Amino acid sequence: MLSFWTDENFINSALILKKHSTLMVRIFSGKMNFFTFILSLLLVACSAINPKDLPKCETDEELFTFLSCLPETDEMEMALRNHKGMNPPVEVYKRATKACENILACLAPLNCQEAQEAKLEYEVSCELLTYLSLNLRPCLAKFFTKAYLAQFSSDSSCLKDYSFLDKDLTKRRDAYINGKSCFLETIRSECNKDASEYYTKSYRKFVTTISIKPAKEKCSHPHYQFNSLQCKGLEDEITLRVGHLKERNNRASAVEVSQMIQMCKDAQKCMKESCVFSAADHESMGKRCKILQKLLAVSDSCSSDLEGKCL
Repeated sequence: MLSFWTDENFINSALILKKHSTLMVRIFSGKMNFFTFILSLLLVACSAINPKDLPKCETDEELFTFLSCLPETDEMEMALRNHKGMNPPVEVYKRATKACENILACLAPLNCQEAQEAKLEYEVSCELLTYLSLNLRPCLAKFFTKAYLAQFSSDSSCLKDYSFLDKDLTKRRDAYINGKSCFLETIRSECNKDASEYYTKSYRKFVTTISIKPAKEKCSHPHYQFNSLQCKGLEDEITLRVGHLKERNNRASAVEVSQMIQMCKDAQKCMKESCVFSAADHESMGKRCKILQKLLAVSDSCSSDLEGKCL
């Protein structure tokens, strides 16, 4: 269903510094200029980012420091490659996340153009890997669903006070800034300790990711991946409610089914506005909505008791 970053994406990211390492012999034998090597190594994968205000990486110290980061890319690559095509266990993502963080630490002393490009590229990979290693996707999807359902509920909730799902990214950013305590309170009640600790520690970074579009609109960027979990949360809620209907032999009130239909329509709209979902995802959600429409017709034709249950 949800097309989150694949292991191949992370492996490719790990190869940013590594894949030309076999050319080192040519460099030291005088057959290739060292700076040309580093430049070609980086610009292949990092051309989307160009911090022109920084000087190029040209000194021997800068270039050799850059090259010293290669071993960590091996670690990140190997952690994922052994599970290529499979669903890796969380421990694999934790190992890859640690290697990714080590790459950033290795690059940190460098303040030149190509190094900055690599840092920004790896920051994206590390953020996505962290979500996978801590299993944060279901947690964030739950939050989005709670925020969505709060607007239709008569129950008191701080989620009603902030526009966490606003289409206007400026308003959404304001909602997360002003509603920090509400967000974290919801996360604590819906998710595990790791999730709570992560969002408490990295809240500012999360708000930036969720509310600011990247310079280049790559669907693999965390901004699009994380926001797509709004749609995934609705999809999961619909699946849960349909399961409850089956347990009751599809007996439901017209009001109950109408709410599910609205949720289904909102999920379809959400998926349409996201770059993450495939044609098969859209088709699957469309079928669910049609089934719910048929169920509504049956509910409308039923007699109902005082509780509104179809008899």
